[in-house]
Parts: sequence; structure tokens; C-alpha cells
Amino acid sequence: MEQISIITDTKGIHEKLLKKISIEIGNEITVETETNELSFISENDNTKNKIVDTVSNIIIEEYESKLLSKLINHNYCYFNTPEKRDIFKKAVNYIKDDSSFITRLLWKRRSELISEKLNEYLQTTNQIVLDGFINFRLQEYQSELEEIIDRAVDDFLVEKEYKEFIKLLKYFVTIQKPKHDVIHIIAKKNRYHIYDEQKNEITGKCSKEFMSDSEEEVINTDDLLISSLISISPRKIYIHKKDNIKNIELLTTINSVFSKNVIICSNCELCED
Repeated sequence: MEQISIITDTKGIHEKLLKKISIEIGNEITVETETNELSFISENDNTKNKIVDTVSNIIIEEYESKLLSKLINHNYCYFNTPEKRDIFKKAVNYIKDDSSFITRLLWKRRSELISEKLNEYLQTTNQIVLDGFINFRLQEYQSELEEIIDRAVDDFLVEKEYKEFIKLLKYFVTIQKPKHDVIHIIAKKNRYHIYDEQKNEITGKCSKEFMSDSEEEVINTDDLLISSLISISPRKIYIHKKDNIKNIELLTTINSVFSKNVIICSNCELCED
């Protein structure tokens, strides 16, 4: 027979832990309750392990988001409040995306890590002050959370850089006089064909202009297309055979820069060509 006591001053945690233990293993243990303490008396090691796993899950469910926020504020104090909020949302999405196999795998890893530390601690005492245990005994677990935050920060910075890039491109389009009112883009295998409003092909002309301005020896067709559209700054862009465009980010960029001026066409002579 073994007793494990969990001490917490947070009423909500106290109640959730008691409810979860009662539902999952209530018939296998004796429970004693006080204002801020729960005592579980188990008959064997198997029941003890169930208690430990339940406490581990409670820590993840009830403390993880708070720990993420605390670590973001401590490790990335130079970001402003809205930026920290954005990073926090990304980090939470990573740990709570149930549709992701990797997320479920990492959740299991964190749960096992906490259970391991709980079992180690229970070798020396049968009483756990929950907040103190999390703050001082789960450094390795918090390191795992820091890695998740670092990933969220990397993604945030990439998105921020992309938004600034789009903003700059939109500025270029705004200040330039359109060389053509309408441009047609026909997506074919591994390349794009560009036509003017009279449906005359101007791909070669655009390529020459791009190559004269570029120092690159190898020309990326996606870069060529974006550069040509920015240079022409058309009032309308018709995209034909959209399904041939494999780079979704390219479409996103064109839509972001030219917004309502982009029209996806699926039924015209150029689509059938």
C-alpha cells in the first residue's frame, strides 16, 4: 500500500485532478481530500503508475499553455505584445494539432518525460507540491517546450519577412504606370507563357528584360513571372490552366500583390490551347 499526496493552491486544478482520478481509476484507490491537498492510496505499483500518468496528463492539459506564455516572455522579451501573442498562437497550434501524427508523438514523449520525473521524485518523497515540482523538477520538459517556441519564432519571422516583401511589391506596383492594361498567363509544364491584351505573346520580351536586370546565371521561371508582372503592373491579370501551377506559394504571392485584379479563367480559347 502506498500513498501519494498532491498539493496545489489552484482550486480548478484540485477539482480536475480529483475528477480525472475518480473517473479513470477511482475503484482502484482510496482518496482523501483537504483544502489544497489530495491523497491517493494505491494497493499496487500498477495503480501507482496510473496515478502518475494522470498527474502527468493534468500538467500538460492545465499548465502547458501557461508555461509557453511564460517562456516566450522570458526568452523573447524583445518582441512586442502582438508579436508574442502571434508566436504563442503558433506554439499552441503545434502542441494541440490532433490531426498531426508528429504532434501526437511529441505529446506522448512529453507525457512520458513528466511521468519519468514524477516517478524519480516519488523515490524520495510521497508528497508533491505541484507548482514547485513543475518549476524546479521539469527543466528537461521545459526545454522541450522551448524547442517548440523556437520553431514558432522561426515561422513567425519567415511570415513577417514575407509580409514585408509583399508590402514592398505592392508599393512598386502602385507607383508604376501600367505597361499593359491586361496580361494573360498560361501555365504549361515547367514554364509560363505571357500574353498582352491583344493576346500577343510577350514571354520572350519579358525574359530579355528580366535577364538584363538579373545577375543570376540560372533563371527561375517563378521569379521571371513575378518580376515580369511587377514590371508590367497590369490592371488585370488572367491566369489560365491554373492546375498546371505546382507552386502554390507563387499563386498566393500574385493574389497578395494584385488582389482583386487577379482572375482565374477556366473556359476560354487560351485555356483550350
